[in-house]
Amino acid sequence: MLALLVVMAIGVAGWLFNDWEPRLLPIRVIEVKGELHHYSSQLLQKTLTARLRGGLLTVDLLELKAAAEDLSWVGHASLRRVWPDRLEVEVEEYRPLARWNQDSLVTATGIVFKKGTGIVPEGLAQLEAEEPRAPEVVARYQEWREALRHIGHAITVLSVDSRGDWQVELAKGTRLRLGTDTVEERFARFIASAPQLEAAGHPLRVDLRYRNGFAVKWAPNVEPAVPTPNKDRPMQSGNRG
Repeated sequence: MLALLVVMAIGVAGWLFNDWEPRLLPIRVIEVKGELHHYSSQLLQKTLTARLRGGLLTVDLLELKAAAEDLSWVGHASLRRVWPDRLEVEVEEYRPLARWNQDSLVTATGIVFKKGTGIVPEGLAQLEAEEPRAPEVVARYQEWREALRHIGHAITVLSVDSRGDWQVELAKGTRLRLGTDTVEERFARFIASAPQLEAAGHPLRVDLRYRNGFAVKWAPNVEPAVPTPNKDRPMQSGNRG
């Protein structure tokens, strides 16, 4: 009987504590730390306030952490109690490297996240692939972007389909077809030949799916400035592979 009374007393005390603690130790301030580039700290504060249950001692930090990280742009959040009435929230935000498929963004490490309602930086390239390939596509994009920058080109779209067929669209309007095999070698072949191509005219499509050469489709009404093979013919001999 005594044991039952003790258990009941503990239960009542717990109920009273949970009922009174938010009134005695209310959380009055949610302080957000960390660089927020696309969303304001007020939005995060509003999100956490809506999920706030309990006072400083009883608030569920794990629940609030999950609520913060549910926001598409938040990569990691950590929370801690600060006496007497404050929650401190540290946020690491995803920084987009490029657009990803139709409605997402991707970081420099290949993490894909939804863009939500935030402001997306202008001038981001479009990367298109199945999501498991994101780290590979991002790494290749960064490598190729630097190589192209040195010869005055920029990538607008980089894509690889389910068959592994790679294509690149450049800001000047040229499309590169790299195929599925030895794509690094084929890309390097374009880099080496780009000055010759630009001296000859305006290439719309460069098909590098040949073992030893490539085929070029020129812009209409532009005659090559130097002798070249017919359009859509390999500039060097070789079989496509």
